[in-house]
Amino acid sequence: MRSRSGAPRAAGVARGWATVALLAVSAACAGSGDGAAVSPSVAATRVPAPDAAGPAVAPMPTTAAATTAATATTAATATTAATTTTEAPTTTAAPPSTASAPPPPTTIAAAACVAALPVRAQAGLVTWPAVYGDRLAQGADVVRALSLGGVVLMTAPPAGREGELAALKATLARGVLVATDEEGGVVQRLRPYGALPSARRVGDTMEPDAVEAMVAEHARVIHDLGVDVVLGPVVDVSPPGTLGPLGDRTISDDPARVAEIGAAYVRGWLAGGVLPVLKHFPGHGAASADTHKSSAETPSLDELRARDLVPYRELAHAGAGVMVGHLLVPGLSADPSLPGDLDPRVSTDLLRGEVGFDAALVFSDALEMRAVSLTRSVPDAAVASLAAGIDVVVFTTTAQTAQVLDAVEAAVADGRLAPERLRDAATRVARRLPGAGAAC
Repeated sequence: MRSRSGAPRAAGVARGWATVALLAVSAACAGSGDGAAVSPSVAATRVPAPDAAGPAVAPMPTTAAATTAATATTAATATTAATTTTEAPTTTAAPPSTASAPPPPTTIAAAACVAALPVRAQAGLVTWPAVYGDRLAQGADVVRALSLGGVVLMTAPPAGREGELAALKATLARGVLVATDEEGGVVQRLRPYGALPSARRVGDTMEPDAVEAMVAEHARVIHDLGVDVVLGPVVDVSPPGTLGPLGDRTISDDPARVAEIGAAYVRGWLAGGVLPVLKHFPGHGAASADTHKSSAETPSLDELRARDLVPYRELAHAGAGVMVGHLLVPGLSADPSLPGDLDPRVSTDLLRGEVGFDAALVFSDALEMRAVSLTRSVPDAAVASLAAGIDVVVFTTTAQTAQVLDAVEAAVADGRLAPERLRDAATRVARRLPGAGAAC
């Protein structure tokens, strides 16, 4: 936002924001987690799995109360570091100048509050396992025990039990984010609440305004159910004249059409209060295989830039998150066996740097898929994803959640995962929790 005042007034505003931020941080950190400030040294107890398919988890403290001095120091640091530049208008008294304007106080609060959390609680914010509609009480137990930031809903709640999803979201005082796959066609978890056509049918038969209206209406329905994040739309570009490995999950083989209809999906989801997540970066549409079944390569980097990256460039500032696929990129990948969401050259250099998703919330694809699981366990893949620049690691076996947290905690301790990388990812999640990041 451009300021219409001079540098002295901007400095005064900055001091005002900092004061508000310190108060917000103190309140947020003292009241985060499940409502009680818990020492990180509290010992965990084992919760047995309710059944063979249910979770076996070890509860951990959700947070620790920061001291007044630590909170003030962290908030002041955040206020200084996280600033944007605004222009001051020319006046007769002085030439044009620039002044630093602070971010909103809730952004400062999220960063400071996350920094005050123990490593395991930070890991909980970025670890999103699957939960299932007919076992939401078990999912709530996992969320409560491990202080998770979000979950991925894999099946719809049975009729009459929709309230169980709201109960899961209220498990922790600072709230829990719920994501789901809701592409339409064959990939739609919440079909009982309204069926969406496949992406290819939409691309072939509908105009952008109609797509936006349809998606916005559905977004309001599932947002009222309790969904915060939709893992879609698919903005992969299929090969010319064919559907490619993803079939009718792709909108078109024309990059411009994919961008146009993809933008309509994004506007619709956002209008209904749901965060859309573009997938599968940097482009699965013309990949050599389906990553559910095997490893897969994209076309060359030059070909990606000419076709597959077009929709991503067009949507870089549309307000969506991004899912990085398990895709090898010839000419870019640091290691020919390293999928894109485990490779910093793809997840950080290309996505955040070149294409421009520097501020986006970035997700891994499901870590049990064969393109990853052939060579790595879910906990090891989660650590590699976070180190590569992913903010949220996603997997479908709920019972592995505690093992993922163990692995992340160990990786920070031994230097494989930089503490600041974990804090950055956790802060991006905390900002989206209820209260716009005022609690973590």
